[in-house]
Amino acid sequence: MTETGRVKIGILTCIHSNDVCTRAGCLNAFNHRTDYFQDYPEDTELSVLMTCNGCKEERPEQPRQDQGILEKLDRIQREGVTIIHVGVCRLLKNKKECERITEICSLLEERGIQVVRGTHRE
Repeated sequence: MTETGRVKIGILTCIHSNDVCTRAGCLNAFNHRTDYFQDYPEDTELSVLMTCNGCKEERPEQPRQDQGILEKLDRIQREGVTIIHVGVCRLLKNKKECERITEICSLLEERGIQVVRGTHRE
């Protein structure tokens, strides 16, 4: 929560979803307080939209060693974000969560940021 008592949240998505996703599903769910956002009060602030930094083939360093991810996590904390929702794009074709997203979620939780897996229904 901010000093005004407002909840600040963010959304994490897969960088590869940029090819086909406008984030309309996530933003509509937040703006209309549906699906995974249904319990948030009207004054909740969507402060962060971020992506992972890519798969192992493109970025061999794990998220714990990826300076770009660590900078993003620092910024999230500075912004006062307390909850990150993870988009449905975190799931691979076999419906398992991407290992990179899982590790980023662990890093967020280690920093005291709550992780909610979901934004809108598929």
